[in-house]
Amino acid sequence: MRKARISLVSCVALVTVSACADPPTPVAPPVPSASVSKVPAPTTAPTPPPKTLPLDVDPVSFFATADDLRKLCNESLATAREKIAEVRLLATAKDDVITASAVLDPIDDARLATKNAGDFNGLMAVAHPDAAVRKAAEECEPLAGTFETSFYLDKTVADVVVRLDQRRSRGEIKLASKEQERVLAHLLRDYKRNGLALDDAGQAKVRELNAKITKLGQQFDENLASSTVTIDATEKDLEGLPKPYLDSHKPGADGKIKVSTDYPDYFPVIQYAKNRTFALELYKKFDNRAQEKNLPLLDQLLVTREEKAKLLGYATWADYVLEPRMAKSPKVVADFLEGLRVHIAKKGDTELAEFRAMHAKLGGKKDDPLPVSDRIYLEDRVRNDKYGLDSKEVSEYFEVGKVKAGILTITSKLFGISYRPAPGMPKWHPDVEPMEVLDEKGQVMGRFYFDLYPRPGKYKHAAVFSIRDTKKMADGTRLLPIAAIECNFPKPGGDAPALMSHQDATTFFHEFGHVLHHLLSRTDTVTFAGTSVARDFVEAPSQMLEEWAWDKSTLALFARHYKTDKPLPDALYAKMVRARGFGRALATQRQLFLAGLDQAYHTRKTPMDTTAMLSEIQAKYTPFKYVEGTHFQGTFGHLVGYDAGYYGYQWALSIAQDMFSRFAKAGLLDTKTASEYRTRVLERGGSEDAEDLVKSFLGHAPSDEAYKRFLTGEAPKPAAQGKKK
Repeated sequence: MRKARISLVSCVALVTVSACADPPTPVAPPVPSASVSKVPAPTTAPTPPPKTLPLDVDPVSFFATADDLRKLCNESLATAREKIAEVRLLATAKDDVITASAVLDPIDDARLATKNAGDFNGLMAVAHPDAAVRKAAEECEPLAGTFETSFYLDKTVADVVVRLDQRRSRGEIKLASKEQERVLAHLLRDYKRNGLALDDAGQAKVRELNAKITKLGQQFDENLASSTVTIDATEKDLEGLPKPYLDSHKPGADGKIKVSTDYPDYFPVIQYAKNRTFALELYKKFDNRAQEKNLPLLDQLLVTREEKAKLLGYATWADYVLEPRMAKSPKVVADFLEGLRVHIAKKGDTELAEFRAMHAKLGGKKDDPLPVSDRIYLEDRVRNDKYGLDSKEVSEYFEVGKVKAGILTITSKLFGISYRPAPGMPKWHPDVEPMEVLDEKGQVMGRFYFDLYPRPGKYKHAAVFSIRDTKKMADGTRLLPIAAIECNFPKPGGDAPALMSHQDATTFFHEFGHVLHHLLSRTDTVTFAGTSVARDFVEAPSQMLEEWAWDKSTLALFARHYKTDKPLPDALYAKMVRARGFGRALATQRQLFLAGLDQAYHTRKTPMDTTAMLSEIQAKYTPFKYVEGTHFQGTFGHLVGYDAGYYGYQWALSIAQDMFSRFAKAGLLDTKTASEYRTRVLERGGSEDAEDLVKSFLGHAPSDEAYKRFLTGEAPKPAAQGKKK
């Protein structure tokens, strides 16, 4: 995910200005002081400055051409500069003019304008069907990045902000709200984090490093998005795959079947193919996508990040990244990951023993090394054998259209909102479905776009992208937020039914959790709107919503057989629940491996052998050996945008299970609990510390006890009061 995306699997995220990162402040290049000397008139007419766009511009109206997106970028950035210029004019003003509204309001407006420039361009860079338009959309990110860097190095604006803080400290003025106080505090903190205290040479270096980091990350993402590898398969190779998959993968004129590394092709083979040699070969291709281009880029990224961190006075890139997050430091992250590793080790050994027994039952030897490509396959076979659960049978009850309708029905019931199609809205591809969200009074309160199906050049994972954030405008009205949910689910209307795995359905719920977080926000500022929360908290609301894909009362609203429309049978549901916990320890070990790898890349000295590091960290956290000749790190998209932050998925899962304990007790369709969750967590965005939001909803500080019980399948207990991470 780039910074503006929020995702489970790429997460994911989920552009320079982020819908989910620790929020940066919009930026403007320093404006030189007016000179008293006369300057000769130019002999040619100067290039006119870009026009400005209104703050409430609808970015989606600029989707059609490359020039549209350039206009959106340049003119929105011009608006941001205009707003920052208002603050610069206060540099010579008397103290009584330095008020919170005079200083902080235009800075927040500039942030909105900067996000208007970058967020939709970031989406179009990975979702527009035209490659030339995607390329043009990428141009905005470095422009917004340069703009942001210049803002934080603008001493004139910084001096105005400091004067405001001094007036506040002396008691001469009182800020209007805690949210305003938080905006001011974050500004002062982030000036240091962005190098304002450095000398001119140091500031120039920060600009250079920021531009380089942006460019390298763009190239890494672009290479991954454009890399689709295909291999030839025979019908024998695909034995065991579901019939709908086989129906959509027919042999060509040469008798061969083309199988790609795109998600809808790849994961069914990994999960179902009886020919495990073929599955391993596809796995190798999958883990080597774009590696020739991306490995050198990753090396440069790690070196450049470390150089920036040290320039700003931090020991490592992880120290720099974690300072504004809930975890605060690499040591806290390391302790958290180690605590989980130890906690699930015994359960992981038990699961692995069952994997080995199944491997032997299928004709292998008990002492055969198990390739990592067999983990999901063996897990599925054990579930089928031990619990009688056939995941192909389960998928027959999760047709993508019914799942989508179910999500809308459930969230409408919970939060007192409603949805309706918005067919007149512009869209960037025929598959895209614009939707409006209406409040309890039937008033439109936001808009989002379903973009659910794969196509060439599109983002490969699942994520939610911010298009426009909300805020209270100067006239007292609320700006309507806009988002897009980008996925790669089976597309209806083909020769085969569009059946999702239950895991895909769970992912759908997860991503819609991000949509709700974005659209239900009621903050006064765009600085803290929606998912602009601490990065290691941003996944918690979406991870919690995954539980609605598992509850009998909620499944009854949408899980119906694609042919007969009969509901999910009680017996099959019981098997799903019994089987749910199996494989969880090994799956969590993989997540700990990914988090540990990310931390190792960003705490160890560079340059490093990233492949050797991969092998080392994989051996520490998982029982599956590194597959020689593969280079997963070149496909690890989270290293751009989630760098030093992948641990946040596990951290947020811990919080999600803690928050879910209230719903588990009250019922998943309990509107009173949902209303309190909406007002105490979702609506507040990042306007308070995440720990305080959780405490407000639960009545106690975040605890990892519920998550640890979830991982090992222990019976729920009352959460430990006041136990912090």
